Formats: sequence, structure tokens, C-alpha cells
Amino acid sequence: MASNEADCGQVSSKAADSLQAFWAPFLLLHLGGPDTITAYSLEDNELWLRHLLGLIVEVGVAFYVFLRFWSSNVLTLLSIPVFITGIVKYGERTWVLWSSSSKRFKDSLGSSSDPDPCFDLFYEYRPVSLRLEMKPGIYGENHNLVQAYYSHKRLLYLFANQIIDEKRYHSYDIIKRKSAEDAFKLVAIELGLIYDVLYTKAAIVYSGIGISLRCISFISSVSALVLFSIIIDMHSYLQIDITVTYLLLAGAVLLEIYAFTVLFSSDWTKLWLIKFKVAEH
Repeated sequence: MASNEADCGQVSSKAADSLQAFWAPFLLLHLGGPDTITAYSLEDNELWLRHLLGLIVEVGVAFYVFLRFWSSNVLTLLSIPVFITGIVKYGERTWVLWSSSSKRFKDSLGSSSDPDPCFDLFYEYRPVSLRLEMKPGIYGENHNLVQAYYSHKRLLYLFANQIIDEKRYHSYDIIKRKSAEDAFKLVAIELGLIYDVLYTKAAIVYSGIGISLRCISFISSVSALVLFSIIIDMHSYLQIDITVTYLLLAGAVLLEIYAFTVLFSSDWTKLWLIKFKVAEH
């Protein structure tokens, strides 16, 4: 900002400062990271307090820059939706790390032998053979996905250092009755679901709150890009600053589009649709 003041007049310098201050909220957006990764190891989840402190500090810095260059310029108001998106992204990551920390994760599983009562609709135990059967005519090609979900809910107890009781152990009966090829496919899906729970934002993204936050982020990013394109006076700012701003806004929108693409094509969305379909039956 200081270099711009040397190169341009005082008015142009103030305009450049307000535009560059508009970049501050984008720091929060990118620090939040993508939905597909939040931790590289289980130990990273234990550092959620550090990320919470980072969230507070980074929000404080961005807010300081926001107030420092506050003016009647419309760019100041345009910073608000980007600021909201950044806080949502960074806040999501901190919340997921907290919810995946060992103590919180163990508490969330509870002690029930059936951690997801909704899936009682999907299965029935046979008292003699203890064989798990699927209800016919509902799942089609998602047969393996539903079985993998059932199994992964029980194996999550291992990651919480809990003992798998007799009822949970019976989920292995699913694999034993399959061919080698189908069994490996089932295990691959199951491991993918476990990975999502422990290392990604799946816990919040594939929930009612998560979908609402995703919509807010998308609308905020798109509205910021559209409004900036409409109101920007190309002659009041340096061309390089305008180019950088467009890249930041376009990048934010592309990230949101990618997030929605992953959301709609994921196994978790298929499971949600299956639950809805089963509930109708």
C-alpha cells in the first residue's frame, strides 16, 4: 500500500488501499481449506485449540484491516459477504477438528450397540443364523454402499479405543458372505467413509447445518463477484489490483462450485437419498 502512495496521487492511493483491504477476508476463506481434508493424522485433530486460537487471531487481523480502511466506498460493504464466507470456512475446519478429537469423538459414539437407529429400517437380524439381509427392491446398485455404511458405523468404535461388542461384531457377516471381489469393493467404500469422518469436513458438510452454510458461502461469493463487476470503476484503481481482485473472487466462486460438485456426487449424499427413500416405504 505504501508503494502505491509513492507511485500515484493521494486519491489513487486511497482507492488502492480500499481495494487491497478488500483482499483481507480472502485470507480467512483459504485458511479454512477444502472440504476434502482437515487433518493429515489423527493427532492433528487434538490440535483444535491451536486452530481456534488461529481463527480468533486471523479474524481479528482481518477485522482490523476492515475497520482501518473503512470508508463510504462501496467496496467496504462488498467485503461483508466475503468476510462471512471466510469465517464460515475457517469456523467449519475448527469445529470439525474439535468434533474429531479423541474425547469428543468417543463421546459422540456413545455406548449404544446401534449408533444409527435410522438403519434399523435397512436391516433385520435373524436370531438363528445372525445373518444380515437387505430389504429387496430399494437399493439397486447402492447395495454395497448401504452395507459399508452399516459396517463403518461399528468399526468407528475401534478408533475410539472401544471394544466391539457381539452385535457390532456381526457386521463381519456381511463380508464373509461375499465373493473376494465384492468384499474388497465393500471394504474400499467402508474405508472411504471412515476416512471422511476422521480427516475431512464430512461431519458438518453432510448435515442440515452444513448444507445451509454451503449455500450461504456460495451466495456470498457469487454476489461479491457480480457486484464487484458491476460497481468497479476501472479508472480509479491500478490494473494489477483489479486483476488480482478478479482472480480472488473467481477463485472463491470456483471453490464453491467444486464443493457443491463434490457434495452432490458423494457417497454421503447417496446415503441421505436412500434414507429418504426408505422412510417413504
